[in-house]
Amino acid sequence: MRGLADNLRELRGVRGLTQNELGTRAGMAPAAVSHFETGQRVPSLESVVKLAEALEVSIDALLGRAGVGAQPQMDPVFLRAAQADTATLDIIKRVTETLLADADRRSPKR
Repeated sequence: MRGLADNLRELRGVRGLTQNELGTRAGMAPAAVSHFETGQRVPSLESVVKLAEALEVSIDALLGRAGVGAQPQMDPVFLRAAQADTATLDIIKRVTETLLADADRRSPKR
């Protein structure tokens, strides 16, 4: 299994982006992209999410756990939710639990 550094470098190349362009898309410094690509630094979870979003691939694809086309792209709503603050995440969780409980009540019993 290839590592994040190799996948990041390859995906950036496939997209035809420079480190500067990827950094701008992901909202981070080009130097950070360089450090991640060379393995000098390990990105935070937040940075991995931003990079995957900027490269338009799943997090699994970026991490080398799946091929670029093997996983559907993560919905932008979930990518945004992953970057939300704790209070917003709590609200999202409660709303989601309510919606799923309602769906369970409406679905036929097996």
